[in-house]
Amino acid sequence: MFKKIILSILSGFLFFISWPPMTNFTFLIFIAFVPLLIIELYFSKKDIGLKEYFGYIYLAFFIFNLSVTFWIKHAHLGGAIFAILCNSFFMTLVFYLYAKIKYFIADRQSFFIFAILWIGFEYLHLNWDLSWPWLTLGNIFSAHPNWVQWYSYTGVLGGTFWILIINFLFLKLYQLKNPSLFKNWYVVTILLFITVPIGVSYLIYSNNLKLVAHDTVNVIVVQPNIDPYKDKFDLSQTDQTKVVLELIDSKINNKLDFLILPETFLVSPIWVHQIDKNLDIKVFNQLINRYKNLNIIVGATLLDFSKKTATSKPLLNHQNQFYKVHNSVLHLNSLGIDKYYKSKLVPGAEQMPFQNLLYPILGDKILQIGHSTSLGNFSKQDSVSIFLSSKEDYVAPIICYESIYGDYVRRFIQKGAEVIFIITNDGWWKKTSGYQQHNMYANLRAIENRRYIARSANTGISSIINHLGELESSIEWDKKGIIEYTIPLYNKDTFYIQHGDVLGRSCSFLSVILILLFFVSNKLQISH
Repeated sequence: MFKKIILSILSGFLFFISWPPMTNFTFLIFIAFVPLLIIELYFSKKDIGLKEYFGYIYLAFFIFNLSVTFWIKHAHLGGAIFAILCNSFFMTLVFYLYAKIKYFIADRQSFFIFAILWIGFEYLHLNWDLSWPWLTLGNIFSAHPNWVQWYSYTGVLGGTFWILIINFLFLKLYQLKNPSLFKNWYVVTILLFITVPIGVSYLIYSNNLKLVAHDTVNVIVVQPNIDPYKDKFDLSQTDQTKVVLELIDSKINNKLDFLILPETFLVSPIWVHQIDKNLDIKVFNQLINRYKNLNIIVGATLLDFSKKTATSKPLLNHQNQFYKVHNSVLHLNSLGIDKYYKSKLVPGAEQMPFQNLLYPILGDKILQIGHSTSLGNFSKQDSVSIFLSSKEDYVAPIICYESIYGDYVRRFIQKGAEVIFIITNDGWWKKTSGYQQHNMYANLRAIENRRYIARSANTGISSIINHLGELESSIEWDKKGIIEYTIPLYNKDTFYIQHGDVLGRSCSFLSVILILLFFVSNKLQISH
């Protein structure tokens, strides 16, 4: 028992120490699964029971989730507990299914069974109401973008597959008890599986250094550094806008194409039909009147009239009239005002999962983050939309949590976007690894799409990331400032842009087949 507990704790620790923002021990992810796979061998030999097996695996994933995503507690303690416990359970469930299916179907195909189930799980985690892809294994290489330039073909799930292959090879090496030529062959194979993808990555990197931009845009990224716990909902919008105007006053000119401000910078909700009359919008329009080519990207909370739905709310004193709330980004320029509503909403914090099912029980309740004013469930946009600048350049507006979803972001590029603007407010997580991870993950979106990224974060990290996933410029956490940058525009499509998560879709389909085969085999065995 003691040995198995040590193996469980060791696995959780290896996941933790290899995960961003730590960069010196990333390679340990290649053995992080091995202790758990050894525990699975004990279970397959019936040395431990199902409950013990489940407990050992759960302990490892609990340590992993707690140590890497503990920072959620700063926004909401209950939400953090739920996310950590549930995600640990889902990961453990994959190991449970793997052990059972391996026993009933084919022990020799164990690697393929596990890889299919795990990647299928990660793909599901990108596409359901309890979506939480923060710990998708392939995200780990955001700390080393030069290792995974081939994400422009596979996306992050390719990184997950790479990790799983090498872990299984190490398991097979462990199972070879005596020194032999066969054991030496395994060592060579492991080295090849680690070094060849990295070598290919450097070749792709060299190739993409030669990409020629068809145009450029001049941007100013603003980090106003307004504390969401102390000032964001107490300081007037006039004072917050004044902070920005003072920051850009000496920098703004007729050559500037984009001014980029963070998520929910316009803190007071704005009715869509009254945007033009909003005093804060008028301040920005005055800038546009002075600088005709200027485009302003700014986060806002928008309200819009609606039919009665699971996410609509009755107007006060008008029970038969309803409205929706949107976490939005506005695009202001000389042509008018365009808007995009956030589609990938944070489960529990912006939208209650399985709302149609739970609405009769919970109503419009969601978790309140920090000291923000809870407006109930947000509504989302059903399709992506891009912004057209006054110089006819196309922009992908990505709001905060959406930047974790590679397959979703690439849809903006499919529609013609030549640059990605991410607006966020990571101040809710305070000075923890959370805001660092979030900025690093954006490196992977740059690689997948071969587009530059400009990222405006309220309290940091604001940054410019090039099409190779490298940080070009940044503003540190808890600093007020701006980044001036000339961004090259690219319009070449990658394989990933064209086809998305092929690996994820395939493994999801095969996972269903495996699970069905398991149930059929199990039923046949019981009947005999």
